[in-house]
Amino acid sequence: MPGEIAALEAEIVTLDETLADAGLFARDADAFNKAAVRLDGAKAEVATKEERWLELEEKREAIGQSRPD
Repeated sequence: MPGEIAALEAEIVTLDETLADAGLFARDADAFNKAAVRLDGAKAEVATKEERWLELEEKREAIGQSRPD
């Protein structure tokens, strides 16, 4: 899961760079809108995956602590 999160974060950087192009909307409003929608989706995916990863890590730690040495 950390690899998936890293890939999404890299995509977010790329999308941010794309949307930072001041002339993109004027040249290609459809591409701008698609990038903006994808950026929102990628950010939501990262948040969901980070939350799930944290849950799994907490469970893993709880299991590790409940095992006798």
